[in-house]
Amino acid sequence: MAEAVRQRKKKEAGEAPPKELQAPQRARKLRDLLAGWKGTLGIVTHTNPDPDSISSAMALSAIAADAGTGRLKCRILYGGNIGHQENRAFVNLLDISMERITPQVLAECTYLALVDSSVPGVNNELPRNTAVHIVIDHHKNGESPQVKAEFVDVRNDIGATASIMVQYLQELGITVNKKVASALLYGIQADTRGFRRNVTPADLTNAAFLLPLTDQELLEKITSPAISQETLDVLGTAIRNRKIRSGYLFSSVGFVRNRDALPQAADLLINLEGVNTVLVFGIGDSSIYISARNRDIRLHIGNVLSEAFGDIGDAGGHPSMAAATIPLTYFSLVKTKEDLLTLVLDPILRKFMRVVGLEKEEHHEIFEV
Repeated sequence: MAEAVRQRKKKEAGEAPPKELQAPQRARKLRDLLAGWKGTLGIVTHTNPDPDSISSAMALSAIAADAGTGRLKCRILYGGNIGHQENRAFVNLLDISMERITPQVLAECTYLALVDSSVPGVNNELPRNTAVHIVIDHHKNGESPQVKAEFVDVRNDIGATASIMVQYLQELGITVNKKVASALLYGIQADTRGFRRNVTPADLTNAAFLLPLTDQELLEKITSPAISQETLDVLGTAIRNRKIRSGYLFSSVGFVRNRDALPQAADLLINLEGVNTVLVFGIGDSSIYISARNRDIRLHIGNVLSEAFGDIGDAGGHPSMAAATIPLTYFSLVKTKEDLLTLVLDPILRKFMRVVGLEKEEHHEIFEV
């Protein structure tokens, strides 16, 4: 009783509540907000959604269903492709309903939520000036201004957005079904690289909570999918075309249809002896794609890519992994795609090398394909 009085006096004095009380308050605020809405909530994932963003969207749908009386319908939205074979298996085996973002779909949404990203148009297909109502993420925005929304929970001290969602579910006492539990556990595992990257005690605690609720046989099937011929070809090309300078490995895979093969190639190449940072790049139908991996503790590869390419595309990520997408519209004067390999990739990679301090290195061989 005395503690409650102290907390009330602190609140009246304008003091923030203790950190251990803030999370339950956020969960209740989210539920109360959803309980008061009716119509359609569009839950927007990454452009090319990964298990963390997809499972977080599923959890938000579960919270909305528990909070309301059927007045609020949820639709999970994305704009790009689900190309990685594990991600495709994840969506197919769990039978997750997802829709592509179109102007018509957005017009049908009364409310919008961003999960696993925090700014419209940054790693999602929303127009930059779109008004959103909910933002839940575990990434820093860098230099991007924080979006204004009715509910914002952005934490950079946790390994996965799915972990935040698990906390909400526990704090609200919502029963987690096997499908959602399996998705969330896989989301945490995937974004922490099997609990080896950016993992926190909260991630481990939340994973332990989910473990007995999951379908282990289904998760094993998700993590052991067949690899496509195209992915295998991209891996082979990336290995064959690798160039290494001062611990940096660069590899061009040429033209790609499945951009999700690039991070798989980067994951493979970062394990090479003597390599600290990897950039794998390829050209799609409308953009140049770059996937980066890093194990040099002095370097934040997400910030490097943002500094190098943020002014001409969508770029950023974590200290150890990042990506960039550069629209080909910036290179409209290039007549053929073949010319991109020699006329565009060279200056783009030079820009990266200037940022990391390799501008004085001999690098003409790096850009050969």
